[in-house]
Amino acid sequence: MLFHVIIISIVIGLRVILALENQSETIIDFYNKINAYGSLLKATSFDLNTQSKLKNINTIRMVSYEVSNDTSLFGIQIKRNLNEEIALIELQCNISNVYIRLGKYGRHRIYRLSTISQSTSTMHSYDLTNLLNKYHERTIYLLLKYPIENHNLSIFYYSKSNKNLFSFSTTKNFKRRFRRTILSSNPSLTCAKHEYEIDFNQFSFGRWILQPKRFNAYTCSGSCPNPLSPQYYPSNHAILLSLLHSQKDYGQQPLCVPVRLKPLCLLYYDRDELVIKYHRDMIVQECGCR
Repeated sequence: MLFHVIIISIVIGLRVILALENQSETIIDFYNKINAYGSLLKATSFDLNTQSKLKNINTIRMVSYEVSNDTSLFGIQIKRNLNEEIALIELQCNISNVYIRLGKYGRHRIYRLSTISQSTSTMHSYDLTNLLNKYHERTIYLLLKYPIENHNLSIFYYSKSNKNLFSFSTTKNFKRRFRRTILSSNPSLTCAKHEYEIDFNQFSFGRWILQPKRFNAYTCSGSCPNPLSPQYYPSNHAILLSLLHSQKDYGQQPLCVPVRLKPLCLLYYDRDELVIKYHRDMIVQECGCR
């Protein structure tokens, strides 16, 4: 009896591992596609109405389900995450016509899902978002008339989250190892952007980040000249400080700081899930005097 229990446990464990591997490979491929195309919208083949829902999202999660060949009715539990506002739930599979059954047995209704993808490939995408609020505590049943390719289907959650990059780990165990590639720190040089490489391995949470392990965050350094010209993107406050300093030769000078930043797309583990997330204001694009 004990032997059978051990065998069953091993089989269940292998299934979980295989499911995680399938999920990891799929979301890693999606992450690489986003980087190759330069943006999330360009990496997808959604129609214009669906793409409009993704303008403000910064987080992508994926759940993979394994489906047996003889399955005709398959249940999916809609997943919700705290502190995340879901904009789109995408069902991805190789079936061209997908029907869902909502409600209890005997009082259920059957709906046909419409595709939201412009792709002509064998994979099809369907929108499950409108089912979130009404049926988030119930199971949505898919009526499958044809076999699922590779015996699995995927659910992608596109959401907006205000979660900060450093909120999933403490920064107390910070390793004081830096790799700096700043071109110059000479204060006589005028305000400009310089290279500054950051290695996530120097942070305690770096072990959870898969890609990228290193990136060029850039930094701003140099002096702000008097008077300030428009090329330094000065604020009115900075212009006043510059004028006062040029007339009296004392007082606070405007400082060289980032005035425009762009996000960084990260692939990392959030608990036991692989997540793609855009973290805002991570890379300096322009420097100026403020």
